[in-house]
Amino acid sequence: MLTEIFFAIVVTYSFGLIFNVKGNLLLFSSFGGGIGWFFYLLSLKYNFAISTSYFIATTSIALYSELVARKIKVPVTTLLIAALIPLAPGGGVYYTMFYLIQDRYQESLLKAVETFIIAGSMALGILIVSTIFRSYYIINRKVK
Repeated sequence: MLTEIFFAIVVTYSFGLIFNVKGNLLLFSSFGGGIGWFFYLLSLKYNFAISTSYFIATTSIALYSELVARKIKVPVTTLLIAALIPLAPGGGVYYTMFYLIQDRYQESLLKAVETFIIAGSMALGILIVSTIFRSYYIINRKVK
């Protein structure tokens, strides 16, 4: 488990370099990728559905990114996008096309639906955390 988390951090760091994430932001986003992968593995260990595991992992990354971004005063997307790379459902897209090319349409459709569900659960995790934080800061501003 620790080896996988370490490599998730390395992968996030590498993609952060490609995305031109600079300085400490690269370390923060890499740590976010490790956190997300930890929660993904943890939820799989407790036999959650795959889409739920992705939702939990993405929610943890979004929560971490929101908190750290506000603390160091940078845009959330700077940390969030690179940290989501280890969870990206690229394998699902690959196998969808692979089965399609081999005329295995039923398997292709099943893999495509699974990939869309994973992507949707990831988007939902980001949306929920972002909405909660925005609502909190809007309400907090109005109260002051």
